[in-house]
Amino acid sequence: MKQKHLIIVGSGWAGMKLVRELKKYPHETLKITLISDITTFRYSAALYRAATGNKEHEAIIPLSEILSDNPHISFVKETITHINRAKKVISTKDGMKFHYDYAVLALGMVTSYFGIPGIDQYSYSIKTASELHHFRAHLHRELIEDKTLDKSYNVIGAGPTGVELAAALTSYIKIIAKKHKLPSSKLKINLIEAQKRVLPISNEKASKKTLQRLRKLKVKVMLNQKVELQTPDYLQVNGAQIPTSTVIWTAGVTNNPFYKKNEAQFSFNPRGKVIVNQHLMVDDAVYVIGDNADTPYSGLGLTAVDNAAFVFKDLKRQLRGSKRRPPYKPLVPATAIPAGKKWAVFQYRNFVFTGPIASFIRSMADLIAYADIMGYKKALRTWLTSEEKEEKCQVCKASFTRS
Repeated sequence: MKQKHLIIVGSGWAGMKLVRELKKYPHETLKITLISDITTFRYSAALYRAATGNKEHEAIIPLSEILSDNPHISFVKETITHINRAKKVISTKDGMKFHYDYAVLALGMVTSYFGIPGIDQYSYSIKTASELHHFRAHLHRELIEDKTLDKSYNVIGAGPTGVELAAALTSYIKIIAKKHKLPSSKLKINLIEAQKRVLPISNEKASKKTLQRLRKLKVKVMLNQKVELQTPDYLQVNGAQIPTSTVIWTAGVTNNPFYKKNEAQFSFNPRGKVIVNQHLMVDDAVYVIGDNADTPYSGLGLTAVDNAAFVFKDLKRQLRGSKRRPPYKPLVPATAIPAGKKWAVFQYRNFVFTGPIASFIRSMADLIAYADIMGYKKALRTWLTSEEKEEKCQVCKASFTRS
């Protein structure tokens, strides 16, 4: 059998789950190339933890570590710019061309600031290793140089990451302020959301329970609030100025610009996501999965993983020449979103509960999610060390203890 060439583009949930599934596939019959413009996998569910004192490694994991037991995968660090579906060729920013028999596009989303003046220049983000370093350095530098807390810490966007981060900041800022021998009694943390409730894509009961929890943690939740402008000294929301130098943007995302650049090659829904068929394909050779695809529950890590598991099975059938190819059936996801220590809100369909048990479920979900990407041996090692603290600030480094 002639060896086929499979190209996977993207090192997020969907791409790396597919890589893991393909680990044991006979490499004599399938050549696999992974293309990504970054050299790490971002475990999005742990970003808020890495931003608030925990080990960076639990959120930003080198691809070299994940791929170390998968030598048949060829990794190429490149940014793809064009696809010619008729010729089955993918081109990159540096002029490289890759011919494929099958391609899986899982590029993920990119941040959108909705054109709000100053947000892209002055706000912080926690999506990459460099952004995490920048944000954490800012928090500690302020305590060292100004010897005071910021007037307020403002998290924009009350989706899962915003809720997780705002809740975690309530304890983290107090901890590092204490290390710097500064009072934190006037700590102000604002969570700002343009819609009428927190966790807008969750059901209303989950949103209500989470709002109550945030208020108990002394987070000021500002709903139906439009962010209009940011300067180095203040954030403008609904015409009012909030004095601050600490704004963390966790709000808008949009589909990867690759698709817009190649719009003649795809069809899109009104939100700019790629329309796919019942096999998550745009033709007989190209799959589009994860956040990029117009599928139910698109945008969730669990959905991306489920997409990848389906593609693996469908691809095997295609390679065998099977005429039986069942359609994709969307997985209804369960979510467990933490808000502070030993508390989370769990939701599956309309079933919602909160508290320590939901928090435990979230912890177990983390272990399973790590395993989906790197296998259980590496996953267990990462999961077992996820509570370890890590600080670069010299004031905090010597005295930070495991909590």
